[in-house]
Amino acid sequence: MRWPARIIALIVVVPLRLLWELLCLIGRGIKFLFWTWFLRPILRGLKVLLWDWFLYPVLAFVGRYILVPIGNAIAWVVTHLLARPLVFLFRYVLLKPATWLWRYVLRPVGRVTLQALRFAWDVSTAVLNFLIVRPLSWLWRAVLVPIGRGIAVVWHHLVVLPVSWAWRNVLTPIGRGIRAVWRVLVVVPLRWVGRNVLRPIGRATGEVLRAFGIGGR
Repeated sequence: MRWPARIIALIVVVPLRLLWELLCLIGRGIKFLFWTWFLRPILRGLKVLLWDWFLYPVLAFVGRYILVPIGNAIAWVVTHLLARPLVFLFRYVLLKPATWLWRYVLRPVGRVTLQALRFAWDVSTAVLNFLIVRPLSWLWRAVLVPIGRGIAVVWHHLVVLPVSWAWRNVLTPIGRGIRAVWRVLVVVPLRWVGRNVLRPIGRATGEVLRAFGIGGR
């Protein structure tokens, strides 16, 4: 098993490895010749020629003698002609008058108005209490409640108790007597007449009718 693997490695792997090493060596040589000896010196020369000798001095000159003065001028204009006047206007035209108005006008007026409203509320509450709430409370407690209790007592003694006594002692016995009299004088005689008179008459009449062939069989 080892000899076939060694033969395959010798025939396939070793040539491929040698070819790869050869290609790496050629690539290193090309890199060394093309980059180290040709392209990098050209790029360094272009960098020194274009950036170090031309672009950087020009940009430094433009920045130092053109852009910086223009920026300083713009900053001076913004600071002295815009920011400071706006701060001055805000501080002395808006903030201080508003502060003075709040401190010496609005806050005292608000305090006085609040105290006046509190005083008016206290006065109206006291007047309402003394003129309406207390008299109504006294009227309810000293007049209406006793009158209501007296009416309830009078109604109980003059109406409820007499009606209850009359119902229990007069109307109920009268009703029972009327029911007993009705039973004795009306119900019992009618039952006796029906049972002893009408029913035999009805039976006799039926027999007579059946004898003549008039009634049903």
